[in-house]
Amino acid sequence: MIVDEAQKHRLKEYGINIKTKYKADDKILERNTDCSKNDNIKQGIILEKDYYSKTLLKKEKDFDSRILYTYEFNESKNIKCNNCGAISDINTIDDHCPYCNSSFNIEYNSKELGSKHYYDLIIKDKTYIIKTYIMDFVISFIISSIYIISTSRTFYFFDILKIVVATVLISLLLFYVFYYLDALILLPSLKRKKELQNQNQKDFFYELSKKNLDKITFYNNLLYELRELYYSDKYKNIIDFDIIDYNSFKLIEKNNNIYVDVSVDIRIIEYKNQKIVSKRTDKKYRMLWARQNDFLSPGENQIKCHNCSSSIDVREQKCKYCGTKINYYQQWYLDKELD
Repeated sequence: MIVDEAQKHRLKEYGINIKTKYKADDKILERNTDCSKNDNIKQGIILEKDYYSKTLLKKEKDFDSRILYTYEFNESKNIKCNNCGAISDINTIDDHCPYCNSSFNIEYNSKELGSKHYYDLIIKDKTYIIKTYIMDFVISFIISSIYIISTSRTFYFFDILKIVVATVLISLLLFYVFYYLDALILLPSLKRKKELQNQNQKDFFYELSKKNLDKITFYNNLLYELRELYYSDKYKNIIDFDIIDYNSFKLIEKNNNIYVDVSVDIRIIEYKNQKIVSKRTDKKYRMLWARQNDFLSPGENQIKCHNCSSSIDVREQKCKYCGTKINYYQQWYLDKELD
């Protein structure tokens, strides 16, 4: 599929296969970047990603269960060329008509690469439990030390052991008290702040809909453009990425163009020195609305060059006959990185 090409070239270069496990319709489904197994997915959630070279290098399990993914492709073996009318077996061609060489530009029949259907209502912080226990441990150590030192006539090594044991026991008992107390004090204010952010996002998409621009297409186009960016020569070590959350959207109308500034919480996966390196960061991008009608649709697409009318392979980014550059073929395309 067109949407997979950029990443597949990068993974082939480093000899990496990514096995992704999904859950859809109460079934565990799987897709592999080496095409060893590629189940059709209909609104599934990601459970896990496994990164393989010759052996398993890394597992990632932190995914937002509110982001739904769909990868569906028509499994019909026959494909008809719109240029010459020839019918070919899809398993025996290389994305081109074997008779007239027109490019098919095959795309998924339903492409929702991370459509966001739900918004944050829960605060997630990996360090929250650790911070809470450290605070409990320090307080428990102070309590234990004061009590044992003040009640002991002498202070020996055995008393130090008593302080350590008492600290551990008291901290475990207090952990649940502090954990829930922190939740009662801190989480309501954080939740209200997040709900306000969510409402701002809903308002943004409502304004977008009034311009006859839909949300899912924007998400899908954004993800495609990010693939083209991260698997380009600018980022030679990146082999994968996942949007963990969408933080904000801002609609801008300028010089008769429609822009969207989008901020995302993104996880970048790099392959360095035979190891997988994972990092999370906040990134901002600007998307531009492309005012044209020729966009890729589900299934096969035979697109003509607007300069010489030759068949275009969109993966080559230009017409192979006259050299005319293909600036974009999506409704939204990445204008620039903002940071």
